[in-house]
Amino acid sequence: MPSWTPGSYRIRDFARHVQDFSAGGLEWSKLDKARWRVVPRNRGPVRIRYRVWAFELTVRTSHLDDEHGYVNGASVFLYLEGRKDVPIRILIRPPRGWRIATGLQEEGRGLYSAPDYDTLVDCPIEMGRFRELSFRFRGKRHRIALHGPGNYEERRLVRDVRKIVATEFGLMRELPYRDYTFLLHTVPDGGGGLEHANSCSLQYPPFHFRPREKYEHFLELVAHEFFHLWNVKRIHPSGLGPFDYEREVYTTLLWAMEGLTSYYDTLLPCRAKLLSPDRYLKKIAERIQKFEEKPGRHRQSLSRSSFDAWIGLYQPNENAPNCQMSYYEKGALVGLCLDLEIRRRTAGRRSLDDVLRSLYQDFGRAGTGFPDGEFRRGCERIAGGSLARFFANYVDGTAPIPWGRFLDWVGLELAREPRKGDDGAASKSRSWLGVLTQRSGERVVVTSVIEGSPADRGGLAPRDELVAIDGARVEPEGWEKRIEERSPGHRARLALFRRGFLRELEIEISSRPNVATTLRRRKQPTPAQRREYESWIGSPWPRKKE
Repeated sequence: MPSWTPGSYRIRDFARHVQDFSAGGLEWSKLDKARWRVVPRNRGPVRIRYRVWAFELTVRTSHLDDEHGYVNGASVFLYLEGRKDVPIRILIRPPRGWRIATGLQEEGRGLYSAPDYDTLVDCPIEMGRFRELSFRFRGKRHRIALHGPGNYEERRLVRDVRKIVATEFGLMRELPYRDYTFLLHTVPDGGGGLEHANSCSLQYPPFHFRPREKYEHFLELVAHEFFHLWNVKRIHPSGLGPFDYEREVYTTLLWAMEGLTSYYDTLLPCRAKLLSPDRYLKKIAERIQKFEEKPGRHRQSLSRSSFDAWIGLYQPNENAPNCQMSYYEKGALVGLCLDLEIRRRTAGRRSLDDVLRSLYQDFGRAGTGFPDGEFRRGCERIAGGSLARFFANYVDGTAPIPWGRFLDWVGLELAREPRKGDDGAASKSRSWLGVLTQRSGERVVVTSVIEGSPADRGGLAPRDELVAIDGARVEPEGWEKRIEERSPGHRARLALFRRGFLRELEIEISSRPNVATTLRRRKQPTPAQRREYESWIGSPWPRKKE
């Protein structure tokens, strides 16, 4: 039984859900946590039976109840060691009235096939009374299997997903599948996706399809997972396929697989006219601000974050904000800079789009992973020169990113303006304690303490339960405002519970910048800046208002 599922880089030990294993009367034994040995008596068939507890509804696991069944192959299907390359047939017998949606090849009523185990694992299965929406693009059928209620509008879903498919095809210029299936679950407090070669699994909160700003996150999720059918499923370093399902698979390039996909998942909806250029620039500015507020960016490089995904991103500890950096988050921003750098060096003739197309033609189309170093070499071939300093500073290092240098090529500039308070007055700084918290019922619990912050200097620790500030009870809503109301230098008395015992600390409040990061177009761009902006973002430079 696999210990992890491709696309989600964490050991999950799926064998822990296996029960009632039997081998039709044959002798068998368990060798380790995920391997069984069966001793056949002759050359006849061997029938193995087992049950799997499936009650975790995520895109990485499996779930079965009276409404539907969802199968993520790695968490359900055993494989024969040394024989993952043999063809496989699956017979599915769902309850009466249920339908089936999957990327597997259908051979008959409930009978499906896969040429090998990797393909089987790469085709999740949805069963139930789901809504099936469909459209055709370039003569190929695309299905949306929609399970769960929500405030979505089916006609708009189909129209907008089709626009994303069309725009991404326009970039990559080939659809490497016979048909494609979107498996969409609406799940309260859920969200996320997992890519597959001819399908993807999506989860989204049921009532976040409106208003428009929340719906935009859904469009980005679709754009992200669909783009993976090229970048990761076909364009990938050699270590990411064929897979070793028993142990971790290491690469320093998850930033290029996931981070660049995160860059495109917002840019491509903009090119598809599903996001306005102004909304796109606002989202990029927010990403830059969020990135620059994280102390971990000074410690962990993109390549190291990629390599340590198995012990980092998917299972962070309380100190993660201080020492880790997400290869999704920084990778998207470095992808933006890399794209603009290639465009600058080639005077707008080439871009990151060309890098991905080239890697797809040379490796992805044939289904082979590229060797170590090939991603950078591919970028350099397209850029027409060495990118050693770029990769040393922003991929393998933690150098500050000079945003203006890259953004200037497309006529943009980064601005930081003081935020306005409730009274409408702008302030360049605000009082600050330096903790991240979460609500637990009516309690406020510290989850992380920012290194070097007042909380750090004053002795606050993760898992402390905040009880009172200056003698007044801490309420889950708005307690941060009470910190901001105090002037820098104020010595606040904090009462807290730590491991069940009451403590009191005196912490001197300090301040931090209180600015909003914005991206704006230059008032007097050069003709070249206007031209490169339009080529990059896919929309004309706005006309001046009369």
